[in-house]
Amino acid sequence: MTREKLQALIDDFSDNSPTNYLGKDKNDDIDVNNYAKNNLYIPGTSAEDLANSAGSFLGMRFFQRPIFSAARADDPGFAEIKRPEAVGEHHLMPGDWLDGAKSVISFFLPISRDTVEANKKDPVEPAMEWLFTRVDGQRFLLALGAQVRDAFIADGFRAVTPYTDDRYIMQAGPKPMPGTEHIPPFSTNWSERHVGVVTGLGTFGLSTNFISKVGSAGRIISVVTDWDVEPDAHDYEDWLGYCNRCGACIRKCPAQAHFADRVGKDHGVCGTFIGKTCAKYTPRYGCGKCQTGTPCEYRPMKPAS
Repeated sequence: MTREKLQALIDDFSDNSPTNYLGKDKNDDIDVNNYAKNNLYIPGTSAEDLANSAGSFLGMRFFQRPIFSAARADDPGFAEIKRPEAVGEHHLMPGDWLDGAKSVISFFLPISRDTVEANKKDPVEPAMEWLFTRVDGQRFLLALGAQVRDAFIADGFRAVTPYTDDRYIMQAGPKPMPGTEHIPPFSTNWSERHVGVVTGLGTFGLSTNFISKVGSAGRIISVVTDWDVEPDAHDYEDWLGYCNRCGACIRKCPAQAHFADRVGKDHGVCGTFIGKTCAKYTPRYGCGKCQTGTPCEYRPMKPAS
């Protein structure tokens, strides 16, 4: 495996995988269990439900070509994620996912610009393009992680995609799932955004959105592997290094979910708002207002001096 081969692989998969395009025939083989684990899923929703109401949006592309950054598995930044003020002790280390891990690679999938522009038109209601990308586009996110993992394995390396691994736990609400009580509400044992900061992919913004080297409108997934690659240098110094503290993402939040006295947001307030969009647009949901219509939507910012 080389960086050039990896970039060519994700470019080709992004351009040609049916999972990166909205189509009625693209959800027939959906893995409901894996899909439900990684989404606000409505029990009883079928592949047919997900394909309905696509209308004139059929064929739309979810994501542009991804970018990636890599860190050594023993980077001290991973231990920093275990601090209580970051994620917490329940956050796993790269070696917990893969014994003998040498590298962690984070991938940022920029959302198609047409979708970003559409989501800026209404200050409260999410654009249909955004809803399709968040829910139907989840299949491409998961498929890309599996494609990269399998490519490493085919080249003789070992690799794990934590987000699709059976050990992955995400508490999407205030009540823990049975058997996962050790994970706090609104938390996970592998935070893709925190991992992305360590790998050099980008940093947080004031609203806890992730600002990558190509902006904030996108999704993240990572792979842990024993491929020994030179790590990427960071052009930021802290967790908010790409944020200029302008506050646009906070002002854009239709739920007003952000704390007044500290960086971050009230996940309960945010979750309640997302739940309302799910009730209105089921089986889809989303918002993304803090990722669109802001100065950092297409590029990183620098803190004001």
